[in-house]
Amino acid sequence: MDAFDLVILSVIVALGLGRFLVMRDQRRAPPAEETGPRKPTPQRIAGRVLLGYAYAMALFILVRFLIGRM
Repeated sequence: MDAFDLVILSVIVALGLGRFLVMRDQRRAPPAEETGPRKPTPQRIAGRVLLGYAYAMALFILVRFLIGRM
């Protein structure tokens, strides 16, 4: 297992955990018609950060793969 495998594993874990946190926060939220705009919770912020990391690293892996194929 080399360093690149660890990057791929971290992307998979970040994607799964980020999606879980965002979805869990949405399930706990009150219905939208009852309240106005609400402040993002730390759980939702952490989920979005993890999803952003996962998407950025997946894009990096894709670009690296395409450049390697040239």
